[in-house]
Amino acid sequence: MTIVHTKGIFTHEISWCSCPGSDLNYWHLDISKPKTAFTFDVLNHFLVDALECKTSAMSFYQKLKWLTNNAFPDRVPDRYRELMRVSQLWRDLKHRKWFVFGGTCPFCPACPQPGLNLPTDWRGRYDRRYVIDGNFTAQHMKMNKPELDVALSDGQGYMVSEGPYQSHLQQSLDSKERPTCSNHRAINAANINKSNLQSTGIGATACARHGCFVPHSVVDFRKGER
Repeated sequence: MTIVHTKGIFTHEISWCSCPGSDLNYWHLDISKPKTAFTFDVLNHFLVDALECKTSAMSFYQKLKWLTNNAFPDRVPDRYRELMRVSQLWRDLKHRKWFVFGGTCPFCPACPQPGLNLPTDWRGRYDRRYVIDGNFTAQHMKMNKPELDVALSDGQGYMVSEGPYQSHLQQSLDSKERPTCSNHRAINAANINKSNLQSTGIGATACARHGCFVPHSVVDFRKGER
């Protein structure tokens, strides 16, 4: 079996333990006849590197290959495709664990929420305030095979459901906003037609007091600010 760890990529003979209560701290891809396993440590390292260091999956796996054999890294087994798959499953399980398994993502715990942190006579005394903003540098290229992009938690997190959102885009009219400035660079760059992109940016709603994202309120911009 090929085992991917933070120290490198190794091949070992595995004798499966059938003892009751045995705890294995690695993730294997195949349930019936697994041939590749990723340790929990390397999956957590990959998530942190991708979040904080903006490390791509290819660069992360190339680093593991160099740690395994810096003289001949090409001789190390190629498990890049398996890393892409298992990292998505691992991230989805972590989210479900953090946000109550099978549930959804939480809203800001400090904001007023009827039935959770408000008295029965809360009307007229408390209110919520939201801010809406967008990021036009978070672009996403079109996939060669979009049918392979399977959502693990469609509509159960901060992003909206893909099906109803696509129906809304098809029914909505594309109205171009005329800027008051003669040459507003931000608006001109946002509304430019980029046919090679699946999404030209991302927009989100957050609570104004604490900056926490609102569940089911994050959308991908399909064309500029549309």
